[in-house]
Amino acid sequence: MIPLVRYQLAVLGHSQRYLPPVLLYVGLLAIFYSNNDGPALPGFAVTAAGLLIVAGWLTIALVDVEDAVQRTVTQTHVGSTTRMLLGTVLAVFLCSVGLALLTVAWAEISYGLGYSPTDLGVGLLAHVVCASFGIAVALPCSGLVVRRIGYTVIAAAALFAIALLAKWIPLAFPLLQALSSGAVSAALLIRSALVAAGILIASTLLVTTWYVRRS
Repeated sequence: MIPLVRYQLAVLGHSQRYLPPVLLYVGLLAIFYSNNDGPALPGFAVTAAGLLIVAGWLTIALVDVEDAVQRTVTQTHVGSTTRMLLGTVLAVFLCSVGLALLTVAWAEISYGLGYSPTDLGVGLLAHVVCASFGIAVALPCSGLVVRRIGYTVIAAAALFAIALLAKWIPLAFPLLQALSSGAVSAALLIRSALVAAGILIASTLLVTTWYVRRS
């Protein structure tokens, strides 16, 4: 699995498709933390929502960078479609963790190293959870399921909006709302992490099943 993840990261790096979402996210951080004198958690609500979209964007970019022939070659080498897709998920997850660490460090430095370790830990985990939601909702919008880029954009925008704003679906909205209010309970954080993990696993399995049957 480690060579597969390294291969996926190399493919993403050489394709340079990571540049638009990552540069936009870094621009968000630069603007948002240019004059940081507020509490940590409300700020993390904004950047965590941004990371959800970036993680989904990276997922679609990495899946779609390979054409059908190259994807078949990769699948043959790794042995199964599930393992191939899992390598993609792990590669994007690692990128998201790196961006989450960058966000927390940027916020802490811009505030003058004054945030508590608890707030930084909550912020880091919240970013990772939101990134997991982003990966999960982006997988069904990728080229493995949706063949045309226009439909991919429409489907991804709709699912991102649902994950971020839908009150009736317990995805990222409860966590982001709690961050905005400045108080996140341990129970909510754990529940959100479990839901994100479950949805990510289910999305990976469902997309794998769809792709195998269609192939």
